[in-house]
Amino acid sequence: MECFIVEPTDVHAQRKELLLRGDEAHHALKSIRLRAGDRLLATNLIGTCYECRVELVEADTLSCYIEKVLHGYGESRLHVTLVQGMIAQPGRWEFLLEKATELGVKVIQPVITERTERSHFKLDRAERILRAAVKQTKRANKPWLRMATRDASKKGMSDEVSTLREALSEAVREKCEIVLLHESAPAETSLGSLAPHFGDKPIAIVIGPEGGFSGEEVDMARNEFGANIASLGARRLRAETAAIAALAIAITES
Repeated sequence: MECFIVEPTDVHAQRKELLLRGDEAHHALKSIRLRAGDRLLATNLIGTCYECRVELVEADTLSCYIEKVLHGYGESRLHVTLVQGMIAQPGRWEFLLEKATELGVKVIQPVITERTERSHFKLDRAERILRAAVKQTKRANKPWLRMATRDASKKGMSDEVSTLREALSEAVREKCEIVLLHESAPAETSLGSLAPHFGDKPIAIVIGPEGGFSGEEVDMARNEFGANIASLGARRLRAETAAIAALAIAITES
């Protein structure tokens, strides 16, 4: 079944009905060529998927009968936050957003570090990439792209990137096990060896930009925030490769 995004306001639980509208309906009709009687999966991006059967097709709306309500569909039991130093090349950053979503990450928090070469990105485009990746992987939740909230008077989502210190402070408040990946960590202190000991606790995986973290940043994370300093092995990986490997290890080994 193809997966589509449904707005929560277009789900009518008592009538067992949901409506696909706009771009989602256009894609279903023109690209997938769904017709009455066909079945589909719809996600509301906030925790629930619905198995549906198309009942009525109109020009810009599909009316669907809800056959099954699937809470937490496609979600990992583990709550993983990726704290990622901004990557300089936009294409590699967008690739990372897509793959992190497919791997089941719950939160993505871009950060500015000492060696960051780029501190801004197109937030609207990033959100579109996350939405598309959710549909591709058929999961109930869209990862939260967490931005800085330094100005308490602001409402909604800020477009400011957090500092490393802000992100680590947030991880402590959420009682996460913090794992900062750094090439200077002893090979025996690997993420794979640490992850099984975390149990069901939320994990914050912290990865630097191109060039990694400075020694001062590693010391701050360890001494002020209790971070575990871990390795991914002897090879030096690109930032986005390290993130993908770390997420795969954390989600499968914990």
